Amino acid sequence: MQYIFLSHDVDWRRQGPPIEHVLARRDRFDPEIFEKTNPENLYRNIPEYIELEEKFGIRSTFFFRTLYEDGNVDDYEDDIQTLQKGGWEVGLHTDPQSVNDIEKIKQEKVKLESLTKKPIVGNRVHFLNYNSELPMKLKELEFLYDSSLRHSKDKIDEKEMGFSNNAGLIEFPVTLMDAYLFTHMKIKEDNIITEFQKTLDIGRKQFEKNVISVIWHDNVLKMKGGRMYKKILEFLISQEDVRICRGIDVVKSFT
Repeated sequence: MQYIFLSHDVDWRRQGPPIEHVLARRDRFDPEIFEKTNPENLYRNIPEYIELEEKFGIRSTFFFRTLYEDGNVDDYEDDIQTLQKGGWEVGLHTDPQSVNDIEKIKQEKVKLESLTKKPIVGNRVHFLNYNSELPMKLKELEFLYDSSLRHSKDKIDEKEMGFSNNAGLIEFPVTLMDAYLFTHMKIKEDNIITEFQKTLDIGRKQFEKNVISVIWHDNVLKMKGGRMYKKILEFLISQEDVRICRGIDVVKSFT
């Protein structure tokens, strides 16, 4: 069985990045989409993800930052409540400057829990700023799992999948991430499904029971490449030995 830990990092404030940032990246969008969509909605896709995943009977994990540039996670309160009521998982997208200070991580966790009204058990550090001391800190703060580890930016092998038990904390390496696929690996949009197929084949050869962690950022759904998400879901659902899960579901399956 290949478990797909499906997740979305919510990197930008709810209002989206500054207009100058969006305009500088307008070539990432089809002209028609860019002209017809309000700038603040080009990067905001949580409702669209909910609609797509609901259609396919899928639930994933959304990682929210609590320290947004020129923004506040409180602005996401309605989205967080909607996700939780619908069965999606909410995790913490820890600030990269917090990883060496357990008190800062704790403050972020407490802040997010003030919106979720329930314990946060999953973590991923923004920019994947992982270090070997992080698992012990997360375990002390009662997280159950982390998914911040990545060994390489430009290749996928068995090191980038599966899981490990580190200081009593489950660690899921990041296997497939939109940003790495499009930039470091130079994968073209038409070859995205092929890359997912190749990754599944590696997992099948190496593991009888495996975890493949997928990050498809909130902001990429309307972008070239990112818009392949629906086809990715269709492909994964067509695989008989694939189960698409939230992070917490995978933890429960392996512990």
